[in-house]
Amino acid sequence: MLERNIEFVEELDAELDFAQTQHFSEAVLHSADWTVETVVSQLMRGNIEMNPRFQRRDAWSIRRKSSFIESLILGLPVPQIVLAEKQGQRGKYIVLDGKQRLLSLLQFTGNAEGPHNKFRLQGLEARVDLTKKRFENLQEPAFEDDLNAFLNYTVRTVVIRNWPNYDFLHLVFLRLNTGSVKLSPQELRQAMFPGEFSDFVDDKAVTSEPLHILLGCQSDPRMRDVELLVRFLGFHFFLSEYGGRMKDFLDLTCDRLNRAWHDQQPRVEAAVEAFNKAVCALIEIFGENRVARKANSASFNRGIFDALVFYAANDIIRAAMEQKPEAVLAAYDRIVSNQAFLDASESNTSGVPNTFSRLYMWGKELSGAIECSYELPSLRDATENDQNFKMRISFEGFRM
Repeated sequence: MLERNIEFVEELDAELDFAQTQHFSEAVLHSADWTVETVVSQLMRGNIEMNPRFQRRDAWSIRRKSSFIESLILGLPVPQIVLAEKQGQRGKYIVLDGKQRLLSLLQFTGNAEGPHNKFRLQGLEARVDLTKKRFENLQEPAFEDDLNAFLNYTVRTVVIRNWPNYDFLHLVFLRLNTGSVKLSPQELRQAMFPGEFSDFVDDKAVTSEPLHILLGCQSDPRMRDVELLVRFLGFHFFLSEYGGRMKDFLDLTCDRLNRAWHDQQPRVEAAVEAFNKAVCALIEIFGENRVARKANSASFNRGIFDALVFYAANDIIRAAMEQKPEAVLAAYDRIVSNQAFLDASESNTSGVPNTFSRLYMWGKELSGAIECSYELPSLRDATENDQNFKMRISFEGFRM
């Protein structure tokens, strides 16, 4: 499959409130500068979280990995590694920044999984004599100085301990990843909430042909494919609990389904099957380059996609859509020309009112287009238990 670089519309989450941030200053930052040899040892012992599933989502080319290794051998400065110590697990760490560098170390030293394990150095600028050399070659007497320089290089490492909540880790993660290639918080979420559900959605995203077509890649190194699937499952199972912060909602979804995996596995598997059928239908109706895009825009809008797949996952609605693809396209053209819908898709997209508006407005427009009646989500006032939020979305099924 020809891979495409899909641009996602940047999505801003709701602001943190005082209750979520008042304890941020209690976090403790500790310098733990380790040599490369120590870092590799920590990785091999599993003390630094490097799930084998992450290793198949390799974002760096061999040339970039080689440049990093060359920098270590030359003693050049490299960016620091930032870790967070797992709560209740002393000496165990989540990676907040530096996963690709850590993965490169594992691969070069032959301790990783996948096709890039034991890669040969290439594209070197200063040490061209090391071109095509592997780590095992550095163990030859002629390269003893280079091996020592590599293994004894001190990697500046910052360890965060006593972090107050997951909001803190999300904030640090996003602040660290503000470069031209932004990483998805789903990568951090997989480390914060490990479990059978998290492994399941990762595996399903990797093997989902509809997602491959939609995103133009076999396995997205930024884990946006997993995020799209988790978003769908969150709205599918817990829509009425959505409180206006997408990160919190997706954390809740992963945590809850990990804990209840034994009981919920059949329902989740059925929902994922419905998701794949929905994405297939959307691609067939819209074309892979039009799904969840506004008029004259090539950028993929996750908020719009949430609304599209929410309805298309229902068997009856999807069948009606497939029978009237022209009517569906016309309805979509109308809705993305509606200023109220555009406002709900562009500004404060994670807020409850705008999330509700996207679901309700598209559902209503679609219902008329395919001549199919079903229940739509509604907006209700928060209960006493929802004191931090003014409104919630109410939905008890399509009731067709």
